Amino acid sequence: MSTASTFSTTNRDAHVRKLLKKKESQFLNIEKLRLFIGTWNVNGKTASEDLLPWLTDALQSPPAIIVLGFQELDLSKEALVFADSIRETEWRKACESAVNRISPDVKYQTVQVVRMVGVMLILFSSDSVREHIDNVATGTVATGIMGFMGNKGGVAIRLDLHNSSLCFITSHLAAHVEQKERRNQDFRDIKDKMVFTNSQVDYNSNSNISSIEKHDLTFWLGDLNYRITDIPLEQVKQHIDSRNWKPLLDRDQLLGEKAVKNAFGDYNESPITFPPTYKYDVGTDIYDTSEKARCPAWTDRILHKGKHITPLNYTAHMGLRLSDHKPVSQIFDIGIKVMNRESYKAVYEEVMKELDKLENEFLPQVKLSTLELDFGEVRFMEPSLLTIEIENTGQVPADFSFIPKLNESSYCKNWLVIQPSRECILPGEVVELHLTVHVDEKTTSQLNTGQDNIDDIIVLHLEGGKDFFLTVTGKYTLSCFGCSLETLIRLPDSVRDTPRQLIIDMENKLDSACTDNASMPIPKELYFLLDNVVNNGKQVRDLFQQRGLHQEIVAIRESLDTSPSADLPGKIHAVAEALLIFLDSLREPVIPFSLYDDALSAATDEAASMVIKSRLPPIHKRVFEYLLEFMLELLKYADDNYLDINTLANVFGPVLLRTETDKAITKADKQLLEQRKTLFISNFLRKGHI
Repeated sequence: MSTASTFSTTNRDAHVRKLLKKKESQFLNIEKLRLFIGTWNVNGKTASEDLLPWLTDALQSPPAIIVLGFQELDLSKEALVFADSIRETEWRKACESAVNRISPDVKYQTVQVVRMVGVMLILFSSDSVREHIDNVATGTVATGIMGFMGNKGGVAIRLDLHNSSLCFITSHLAAHVEQKERRNQDFRDIKDKMVFTNSQVDYNSNSNISSIEKHDLTFWLGDLNYRITDIPLEQVKQHIDSRNWKPLLDRDQLLGEKAVKNAFGDYNESPITFPPTYKYDVGTDIYDTSEKARCPAWTDRILHKGKHITPLNYTAHMGLRLSDHKPVSQIFDIGIKVMNRESYKAVYEEVMKELDKLENEFLPQVKLSTLELDFGEVRFMEPSLLTIEIENTGQVPADFSFIPKLNESSYCKNWLVIQPSRECILPGEVVELHLTVHVDEKTTSQLNTGQDNIDDIIVLHLEGGKDFFLTVTGKYTLSCFGCSLETLIRLPDSVRDTPRQLIIDMENKLDSACTDNASMPIPKELYFLLDNVVNNGKQVRDLFQQRGLHQEIVAIRESLDTSPSADLPGKIHAVAEALLIFLDSLREPVIPFSLYDDALSAATDEAASMVIKSRLPPIHKRVFEYLLEFMLELLKYADDNYLDINTLANVFGPVLLRTETDKAITKADKQLLEQRKTLFISNFLRKGHI
């Protein structure tokens, strides 16, 4: 029997696509196309100005594609909770009106819109180009605290145009001069976590939809919030008045971070020849005259990456004054790969003949650099990476994938991530496999109880060849993150100073009656987190709105695991996020799984919510009451920290009310559940007392 029969149609198609990719220069021509990109932080304002000057001031001919990114589209507290926004409708109409007045000879269609709270991206194309656009998909990544507060983050649109893949990202990164590292982390989070979704996408096409990085052409625009540092304000203004940009650009944080590859290292940006775009007195061209007197900065930027990109006019539009930012735009001539049908047919036939011959003569063969992966000591929230190489040592394309073991639904445990999980390797080619062990809020409890270990066997299946069995080992260091309230309240010492088996035994023999003899009313680790936030953060603006640095959160976890005290390392935003992570990782949430459905049903009735509280187990009730007192204390300082009942309820609702297992639900149902959680917590905060 022919060995070709061992190859599935899907895998064979993948081989053909990869072989064609290597020969694409023989059948693809590069055709020029004009692209317009604009970005504007509109400061929550209505679309009260005509946007046409933004689109046409630097324009010499109508573009084929127009991409407009917005930040701070909606600053209302409601925008964090509810999906709909009046501002989105207003700005979309304003954009559509302006776009279709660019030229009487060109009409534009809205190809896609994606919004996350105040960050929005709109993509238009001319009628003549729209028919060649395919596989449109969108993605969102929230970089607000815990990764679910969408006041900061990025949204993206990707598409295929002819045979080129394009990706556009707009983002709003962390604010304030001193938050440079936080901005770098936001960039990495958006880049690494962006997942594109759309039911219309053909996943078997040539489309590179798996990540931002895999596109032919990528454009990143937005309020990136990098500032000018180490120059006195008056000198900055003098340089601006004389249009002497070099001394300012030498102190520009983004250019500095790009140079050392901390962020946007492989992206390009055209030379800046326009004034800093932030911060203006609204309605004027005058830089900030408020008490804060913020230093001007080029916060609003457009960057690009890929071949066949010719950047043209990069400018700011000083005549638009409704915001404290000026809009920025750039025009590009981009090269799009367009297929020559006759040439393609000839190359395709050649590839098929070659593949048929090889498949009938040879079996796929690969060599792995190792079959054993020992990750050593593994700790909560500290990802550990190992890399192995797979080399195609045979004469035919080799298609591999990881497959589940017998009677299992997943090919690896939840704490393990493998990239790529499937791939086609051409003869002589070497592919790197990246295996990451990452214990997070969802996986730590099973490891703390001994129900799971850092131990797995994964099966790499070679299509038409043999299977390889890889062993994954490691030793998990127990943490207070992921323990139960019942266990933590009974531990006189730190988790690290307590015998491992004792913690495992306590976790497997939970008895709420045993907590009556506890030395503290709530776990000491939780007490120190709450105490630190109240003492050091109750008057801090953006508390629970701005994320902490990952390394600081890890240091806080290490401190709580080894020597819990009120003297915690890290800045207050890291402590605040560590508090939420601690609550989110509890083996049983503060509102137990058994009361989850009842609590959601009671959310619209204040009296019914009080009944739910009365039904909580003793330790859960005490912790819930402590948390409510904590939130009420923060609300006393609302004039300083800008917190309100809805914001706190929106932050704490998802970590106090959790389901035992994640279920696939629609976006609308998910929004309804989050609203119910917010309502449930707000019922108690509105009373003003416990």
